[in-house]
Amino acid sequence: MLPSINIFGFPLPMYGLLAIVGMIIAVFAATRLAKARKVPVEDVVFASFYCGIGILVGAKLLYFITMLPKFIANFDIFLANPFGVIMYVFGGFVFYGGLIGGALGVVIYCKQFKLPLKPFMEVAAPAIPLMHGIGRLGCLCAGCCYGMEYHGPFAITYPDNTFTHEMAGVPRFPTPLVETVVNLILFVCLYIMVKRGKSKDGQALGVYLIVYSIMRFCLEFVRGDAIRGGFLGLSTSQWISIVLLPLGIYLVFRKNKKYVKNIDKNVEK
Repeated sequence: MLPSINIFGFPLPMYGLLAIVGMIIAVFAATRLAKARKVPVEDVVFASFYCGIGILVGAKLLYFITMLPKFIANFDIFLANPFGVIMYVFGGFVFYGGLIGGALGVVIYCKQFKLPLKPFMEVAAPAIPLMHGIGRLGCLCAGCCYGMEYHGPFAITYPDNTFTHEMAGVPRFPTPLVETVVNLILFVCLYIMVKRGKSKDGQALGVYLIVYSIMRFCLEFVRGDAIRGGFLGLSTSQWISIVLLPLGIYLVFRKNKKYVKNIDKNVEK
């Protein structure tokens, strides 16, 4: 575990550093696909700023929502130390909140400048798992998002952590590494898919949503932290996965209206 590194005497948190690195590399990958989808590179870059703001706001907001029950239950502590409690309830990120917020940021950009959304969906699809895969390495360094106690292959034993003492010294399931590997494989597959024109009208994004929502739903069962909150025996992330799965299926299998109209015209002829 490497929570931070020192550069010229200044400690830099690895989680934030890798999140930024992941974002930069993901935007670069998206610009490489821009020509294949006839999207101006400058629009990809500018849209990424909207996306970045959405990711930050969405990830923080959903984290706050998951922490809200604890906030309400300990409101007396908030009255005694409001600044400390605010720092605590906004002190983390939830990926799904960032995903939704980032998507809204791109939608807002397209609406503002009257650009078609579907090409951006194609270009963004491979970039999402690339950024997320690199970001999960930050989780590994920070010691967050850790797995349940596990004594099988590839188990990880974390050293003592200032914020989560209970996880130290116990072999745990390597949830951050699993997400990193799956996300990077998904990135390669989606990149090839979009680059070769095998996807249209958001199908690549649909594939991403299907694969990731299923993987995340299953992986939640072996998470060791309960900070994400839950309802009816399922975590917040599992409920969001259940909602996103049919959306992904719709994007992959929906009919292309233009294509159907062309078929109808040919049949009539």
